[in-house]
Amino acid sequence: MRAQVIAAKASFAAFVVAAVIALSACLGTRLGLFGFGIGLPLLLPGVAVGVIGLIAGLVWAALAFRSESGAAARYGAVGLVGALFVVGIPSDYFVRALVAPPIHDISTDVGTAPQFVTLIAVRKAAGAQNGPEYDGPKVIRLKSGKVTTEAALQKKYYGDVIPFAQFIKPKKLFWRAFGIAQGMGWQIAAFDANQGRIEATATSFWFGFADDIVIRVRPAGKLGARLDIRSKSRFGVSDLGSNARRLRSFLKTLKAMS
Repeated sequence: MRAQVIAAKASFAAFVVAAVIALSACLGTRLGLFGFGIGLPLLLPGVAVGVIGLIAGLVWAALAFRSESGAAARYGAVGLVGALFVVGIPSDYFVRALVAPPIHDISTDVGTAPQFVTLIAVRKAAGAQNGPEYDGPKVIRLKSGKVTTEAALQKKYYGDVIPFAQFIKPKKLFWRAFGIAQGMGWQIAAFDANQGRIEATATSFWFGFADDIVIRVRPAGKLGARLDIRSKSRFGVSDLGSNARRLRSFLKTLKAMS
């Protein structure tokens, strides 16, 4: 019984410490107190302490099951579940980093991708490491030694991210896309219905990573319209698949409304 109580309180204490470290890393980065170069490494000790809490929580659960006792259940349950979150969320990102291609600029049109206009100055002012130009033709060398392009990698990993076309007036499609962008919580930076261009920024929940989006709507034939959308990260080499997921979600919503 005593060991069960100790394990429960150890799990809870480790969870609290891990949560404080993790939240400090996230909030400090989002508030601009320090950059990603400090915030991300600061998260690691939080995860390490979280692992200790997770182990202690599992020990508590095993002892509770064996003894059929609910001693220190509140400490043990909160510690175990909390540690799962503290460890699980960063672990999910780590797994994505292992499987995602080293690209961060995704477009439905890899030949003539939509271009940023208003957001060029915004990205520069924010100190973006990645330039505003489309990276599709950029040649990269993979760890395997294979030489390819970012557009080729996009087609391989995200081949379903393709243009949207429909028999609809271009301006009607434009405003439908505008509404979806707002509904997805993107910050609209500029829009021009006559040019068929929407520029917006999406910010990640935890660290506030900013990805910029540009939507282009053009006539397709005499009776239709075509929409292309592009999303590019301001920082980092790999986006862990976030830009592709964003475009998939947008296009899925657009198709559902059609």
